[in-house]
Amino acid sequence: MHLRVCLYSYPAGHIWVYRVLHFFTDSGKDIRQAQYIFQGFYLLNLVFVFRILYKVVRIPPVVLFLVTVTGYRIHSIFMLRLFNDPLAMLLFYVALDMFLEEKWFIGCVLYSLAVSIKMNVLLFAPALFVTLLLNTDIWSTIGYIGVCGVIQLNVGGPFLLHDWKSYVTRSFDLGRVFMFKWTVNWRFLPEELFLDKRFHISLLVGHLTFLAVFAWFMWYRRMNGLWPSVSLALFRSIPTITGPLDVVYAFYTSNLIGITFSRSLHYQFYSWYFHQLPFLLFCNYPQNVNSISTIPWTLFFWKVPLLLAVELAWNVYPSKWWSSALLHTCHIVILSYLIYTRPTRPIDTMTKETEMMLRQREKRLKKCYEEHGTLMPPMKTLTREETLEKRKKLEQKLSKSPQESELAFEHWYAKEMLKMREDYRVYYGKDGEKEVAGLPPLGDRTKLEFHEKVKLLYAEALELEEKLKNKDASESQGKRLPSSTHLDSENSDNSEPDEAGTLKADHSGARRRRKIVTGKK
Repeated sequence: MHLRVCLYSYPAGHIWVYRVLHFFTDSGKDIRQAQYIFQGFYLLNLVFVFRILYKVVRIPPVVLFLVTVTGYRIHSIFMLRLFNDPLAMLLFYVALDMFLEEKWFIGCVLYSLAVSIKMNVLLFAPALFVTLLLNTDIWSTIGYIGVCGVIQLNVGGPFLLHDWKSYVTRSFDLGRVFMFKWTVNWRFLPEELFLDKRFHISLLVGHLTFLAVFAWFMWYRRMNGLWPSVSLALFRSIPTITGPLDVVYAFYTSNLIGITFSRSLHYQFYSWYFHQLPFLLFCNYPQNVNSISTIPWTLFFWKVPLLLAVELAWNVYPSKWWSSALLHTCHIVILSYLIYTRPTRPIDTMTKETEMMLRQREKRLKKCYEEHGTLMPPMKTLTREETLEKRKKLEQKLSKSPQESELAFEHWYAKEMLKMREDYRVYYGKDGEKEVAGLPPLGDRTKLEFHEKVKLLYAEALELEEKLKNKDASESQGKRLPSSTHLDSENSDNSEPDEAGTLKADHSGARRRRKIVTGKK
């Protein structure tokens, strides 16, 4: 009789789990043994909840202590009532941990198994779809959704083959009518309104509206919301790395919205989001809290009482009008707080290109630390003798003949040309004004900084050098005029190819450039 009732109440995963428990508890007679097993489920659930909160690096440790000791109703749901809701949430938290590790296939398998135990896990489905779409692509996302469907077919196979219509309509009954006497969240309404289908439709509209607003404006905010994030992945082939903070935020808010607009909440449903409330309230907690003096106590003065108010609303049995009103008030405060703190909420989502740059920088810092024992390379401090020796060498360079100084400047200038060739190119903007790639729009050149003027000088010299090279190449292909030999003989002392095969400017031009670079007039 028990199995027959469960068959028409819950999905097939529930049947298989409780069939195993039936075997280990002497056909369901050893209740104490079953409570010990569920105690293990509870501790394992805490392990994965704390593991997820550890990865987001935002929750103060004292909140974890409160989560452990204040959940009176949660302890009852797990270890006294032996409901299937905690088992479904346990599998979900394991699946979420896999998603944070980017193990999408394993996570989807576990997520589908959680749905096969209790249908409420479908409240996380919108966040899962968006997360898969951002981290993979449209075809991979469809494939992972297909994996979830295959798991459901395998788990419910015997029941689907026996009577698929009854199994689907009863196990995933979205139009189920709940009893008013068991509701926790709508006790302040008349029973007629509670059972009215128009009221149910209005709740569905509110659910979808809030879900769309959060998905569009709140999830993955660094990528400017849902559509810019998805368009980058689908149309520009720029994949995204969703950080733990953004992933958990999307999943938990999706679930909270579904619970807020639920047609009815029963006492065991508290396990759906009890362990998620601390994150939703403290997701903007600062990371640099390392002493008592830096703790933002004002956050605790109203957030901890709010958590206790939620606990109070769920512990009133039977529910009263004021307990239901208190519960809705708490939900509204939490959602309003999440919307209000949107601009200051930390985010950790980025594109794969940005992640690659950060990893390369991390490798360079790690290599520097391994070689020098510090993140900054050690700087050698010169002794007095070394300083005097360096000064003498500098004086010797300054005492060179004009010809030697001119030749040294030419070599230095040629090297600088090669460095600037790729980074700073001269081009013409839309308005016909000359611009330099790598520098802001020039505008009034008198307002440029000195180093910008030097870079501009280099860039224009590169342009002149390119013109001279093209002119020389065109002349060499044509017929030489009689005067060209005379001109070449005149400029033979002033122009010669450098090591890179390009023409150098004459000495007078180099001298003018040197005066500008060194600041001489």
